[in-house]
Amino acid sequence: MSPPKIPSVVVRGLEPEAAVSSIARDRPSQPPWSRISLGLAIAGPALWLGGVPSIVVPLFCAMVLALWVRLCTRSESPLRVPSGAYIGLFAAGLTLLQWMPLPLFLRELMAPGLTAHVAAALAGSGATPWPGLSPVPGDSALEAARLLALTALFVAAAQMSWRISAGMVALAGSLVALIGLTQAAFGVEAIYGLYQPLQVDPTVTPALLTTFVNANHQAGLFLLGVFSAGALAVHMRMQGRTATDPGLVGRLRERRLAALAALAIQGAALLLSLSRAAIVALAVVAPVALMFAWRKGPAPSSRSSRDPQDRLWLQRGALAVGLGMLALVVARQGAWAELATLWHVDEAETKFRIASDAVALIDLSPALGVGRGAFLDLFPAVDSRPLGVVHTHLESAPAAMLVEWGPLGGGLIALGLLWWWIAAMYTTGSGRQVNARRVALCGPLALAIHNLADFNLEFLGVAAPLCALAGSLSERRGFVRAPARAALLVGGLVLAVAGSLALWAQPYTWQNRSAGDEAIVSGDMSPEAAQRMRPLDASLHILLAQRALEIEDWAQARARATVASELQPANSDAWLRRAHAARELGDAAESASALARTLATMRHPPDLDLTRYLLVRYPNAEELAPLMPKELAPWAVVMESLIAEAPAYAAILAAARSQVDGREPPVLHMQVRLALALDNPSLALHYARLLRMLAPHEVHSHLLLARALESQRIPRERELQRDLEEALSQGLVTDPAQVALIEETLLGSFLRDGQPDALARARELLPRLLARPGDRAALQRRHALERALAKTGR
Repeated sequence: MSPPKIPSVVVRGLEPEAAVSSIARDRPSQPPWSRISLGLAIAGPALWLGGVPSIVVPLFCAMVLALWVRLCTRSESPLRVPSGAYIGLFAAGLTLLQWMPLPLFLRELMAPGLTAHVAAALAGSGATPWPGLSPVPGDSALEAARLLALTALFVAAAQMSWRISAGMVALAGSLVALIGLTQAAFGVEAIYGLYQPLQVDPTVTPALLTTFVNANHQAGLFLLGVFSAGALAVHMRMQGRTATDPGLVGRLRERRLAALAALAIQGAALLLSLSRAAIVALAVVAPVALMFAWRKGPAPSSRSSRDPQDRLWLQRGALAVGLGMLALVVARQGAWAELATLWHVDEAETKFRIASDAVALIDLSPALGVGRGAFLDLFPAVDSRPLGVVHTHLESAPAAMLVEWGPLGGGLIALGLLWWWIAAMYTTGSGRQVNARRVALCGPLALAIHNLADFNLEFLGVAAPLCALAGSLSERRGFVRAPARAALLVGGLVLAVAGSLALWAQPYTWQNRSAGDEAIVSGDMSPEAAQRMRPLDASLHILLAQRALEIEDWAQARARATVASELQPANSDAWLRRAHAARELGDAAESASALARTLATMRHPPDLDLTRYLLVRYPNAEELAPLMPKELAPWAVVMESLIAEAPAYAAILAAARSQVDGREPPVLHMQVRLALALDNPSLALHYARLLRMLAPHEVHSHLLLARALESQRIPRERELQRDLEEALSQGLVTDPAQVALIEETLLGSFLRDGQPDALARARELLPRLLARPGDRAALQRRHALERALAKTGR
């Protein structure tokens, strides 16, 4: 007799993810390699300088390849491919098209302005450009490899439960936050105590230093981690409402507390990152997430250990109050002050202005964009308000998509991402996990808002956690299934090619340009080869111009310097080399014009060699005066170097400037200093009085007047004291640190005076001065004054 046939049983409410989850296929006796590989892919880049170094990309490709092979060989079940994967494939394919060699007529057809721009930059150099659309083939190739790996990670995460990805993202964010808090607690001013970010000065910025080189980027990871941890806490709460096993209820409560702890740690680190866009995104999306979190779920089991409803609301209230107090305490460290700067519309430079200027680049290549990574080289030519800041990326993800992928390609990608989020939100399934999943989906929404004014998605430290979380949260129906064997072959081959492409691109990425310059200087790389891979890099053309000057190839030096000055009109080094080459070629008019642009683009005091060059070339100051900058800021920068080297020469230039407009406070400030340096106290006093009259609210007006009065043949201490006391009593200066400077000067005058009434006023002033906050140098000065005053009472 044959055994009875056992019918298949379908459990209602079981989500499709449970049927394809690799976790369910892992044997209890074996390590969960799928989860380990996923965790490394998510957390590895974030822990390695935020995934910024270009070498992270090929290693990331290898990690994703290991995860892919594991998933495809663990079972014969087909892989679930969410429709969102096609967005990644489209973006990667478009980037590959920008990189790959194409015939010249196609390049001229699709990117006429960009092709002509590259040809003009290389004219007369003997170099031929890379035959692709992108003027930065190394960066575009690296980006194509990164997109392919991220798409594979998206698909791989779709094979697992969303709780696995959310837990890994929350864990990665918590690790980064704890490392940052530990470094802050021990006063460590370098990442891991070893690496000091070039653009971050810990003594100046109060932002939390974690494993990221940019505090704004770590805030993006924390946004994902906060909502992932919150989603897990909601899921554990809903599980506990229906659980009947006391042991299971206890474990769920412990896990919920761990999730809430991760939420609190990352929330505090997010605020300490002082990222304005991230704080705004959190404030906008958090109410939506709370609405989902506190939405009524399934009815509790009669045997569950659920708290009464009033106690549940008490817990919610306590949680809200606790998080609010945490936010208040952390915000006092500078978050609110940083957020308040959003309303300062008069700032010299804003991210929105930069994005607006960058739109002009679309005209260079309206079909497929200027190429991923080309913004670094192209933007300086259209920057309407250059301030000497190097913008490696466009700090707005939507604008970057339109500029680097073109209006059509970038627009389709942006719309596709929006469609994916809406589909994931409204096809998230049914049952008790719906609310928790929607809380997790608030993470990508907050990150999207953040990236309206940031570029953290350009690096794997944020992009990898986002893609893993998004893959596991993708729509629950309508996806394609790929046979495991075919997926292994195709996916493995794609990831191997991506890793190889990323390795090929390493020497040509923007991060390794300095190494390329060193190779040119040492002779290991020819100038033609370097120009082929980065034809629009102004720094490369400046280097080649300098080499041409050294071998007295004046024509080539002028050609390279002219290209550099056109690529970066605000680069003083380019204009200086152009001026020198034009002079050697006998073109005095161009040389003088280029030298004037050199001085007008100065952002920092020129070095001693340039100062001496100016003095030798223009021994008569009246000859240099017409070439001095018209704007006050660069004029003052140039004058600073001349004051130190040739004060009499600088005094003539200052006098020439004052004849044009004698009521400019910075010019008077300079003239007071020059008169003091030239030992002309009467003239110094004259200028100082004019300065105080024109700028009574500037602290230096009062300090320079005090110096001028003190420098007289017979120091006029009483007049000095009267002026400073008047400034203090009238509140002309309000900044506490600046008020302290006036009080220090006044106390020093009292001590020099030495009369009983002056010493009595000094003793009255001293406690107020000592009570003011100040840095170490200020405190040392004040204590020295205190000791000097104490000696007078003996």
